[in-house]
Amino acid sequence: MGRTVIIGTLVAFAIFNLLLGLGFYLFLKKRKENRQSLYETPVNQQTRTEKLDLGEILVYLTLIAIAGIFAFQTLNRGGVGNSILAKMILLPAIMALFNARKRTGKSLLALLITLMVFLVGVMFHLTIGFPPQTPILKINESKITLAETKASNLMEAGFDIYVRQGDGGSDYEDLLTDGNFQKYPGDKTVTIEKGFRLDSNAVPYAPYLLAKDGIVLGSISFYGAEDKDVVLEDSKVIQIRFNKDSIEAAKQHSITFKLDELDLTTRLDIPLVQATFKKHLWSIPPSNTSDVTQLWYGLQWSSNSDSLFWNEYYSLIHLDENYLMTDFELAAKVARDE
Repeated sequence: MGRTVIIGTLVAFAIFNLLLGLGFYLFLKKRKENRQSLYETPVNQQTRTEKLDLGEILVYLTLIAIAGIFAFQTLNRGGVGNSILAKMILLPAIMALFNARKRTGKSLLALLITLMVFLVGVMFHLTIGFPPQTPILKINESKITLAETKASNLMEAGFDIYVRQGDGGSDYEDLLTDGNFQKYPGDKTVTIEKGFRLDSNAVPYAPYLLAKDGIVLGSISFYGAEDKDVVLEDSKVIQIRFNKDSIEAAKQHSITFKLDELDLTTRLDIPLVQATFKKHLWSIPPSNTSDVTQLWYGLQWSSNSDSLFWNEYYSLIHLDENYLMTDFELAAKVARDE
């Protein structure tokens, strides 16, 4: 429903602008002044008709670019008032270029159409935006892309999926041997219930475990479909969690974890993480703190549509006092019309 409302509103806005442009064109063609239609009549007092030279073009484009940056920042704040303010910022620079030479109604119509196309494009971008970059998790050389990689892909890559059988928790060393988890044979006997849900349980209490060569790497969650149950093999990975025990075990067996090519098993200093994730890094550990619970990174790959049109991704990386990873979570919020 949400998608329909947004798309319908944007289409209506685009049609309104199209009709406005058509109406202005008909007005210019039908209205005459001194037996000449306004479409061909000069609309400013400028008498120069030669082409703009390169220096003038650069000056006007620089003014428009500067005004455009401020206007775009204003639009990003949202609200009708900011939209009007953005137009007030951008319009003088555009009109300066327009009035640099003698212009007719035809030129004025072209300017109006350009502005309307730009405005419609901006509205689409602010409302829907572009799909965010998808983070890639690598375990050794195996790539895992949330909301794309299926359980069957993991099993083909040599990973094992364990399904919870009991209700109790277990020590890390006993997770695969005490009977609480059973290795999934890939026989399509397990289905993922319809609907989207992330798992908030600690690794030992999770519904599914991810393992390789008998080493538990962490917990894993799957998404099948919004309206029907889907067999595990065809379900997509939407969440992966590592805890301190699984991270240490991975290091001992030379298993590497990488997120967008950043090696998570090494020291994760702030400059290194900032250089890797840039704008996707929304939280960093405070400086000069002795509270280890405050040592964590927050990452986000999102769009303007708040997962209505595009998938979004989140990650939390907890650290010890030496800035070594002790806990990791990467999760997807699958785009769906809620």
